[in-house]
Amino acid sequence: MTFQEKRELARSFIKCYLAAREGLTRLGILRSERTLQADYAEWLVAGLLGLELASSGTQRGWDAIDPQGKTYQIKSRIVGNLDKNTSFDITTIDRPFDYLIGVFFSPELELLGVIRVPYDVVRELGSQNRNSFRFRWNKRIANDERIEKIVWPPESMD
Repeated sequence: MTFQEKRELARSFIKCYLAAREGLTRLGILRSERTLQADYAEWLVAGLLGLELASSGTQRGWDAIDPQGKTYQIKSRIVGNLDKNTSFDITTIDRPFDYLIGVFFSPELELLGVIRVPYDVVRELGSQNRNSFRFRWNKRIANDERIEKIVWPPESMD
């Protein structure tokens, strides 16, 4: 394939991509210029849990609020499966929220699992690094009874 053919093909894919972004924005899924993964996770969790998303897609500290006023920080990761170690990074743990929601997606953005972790458990089990606070996900953490598995297949990590 020549460069010109590749360029024409790329332009065609870009048009499809931009049309898809516009459609996802109209549906209320894309709310910022962040990745589809982040905005989709927030939209999905809000729908699953009956939360109201923050008016700003880039608000600091929390992403959604429930009818009782509890705040939720929503983070997502793409993993091969739920047995993989990963981490949910939070810019700063000093802006308290009530719950961390961890969303696990497959590489195709299929929902694999959703966890809810109280703020005090995030602080206890997580760790500060130079640039952010990290809540590590691994087998030990997965079995902590304080972590609620909202969406979870029975055969994973348990």
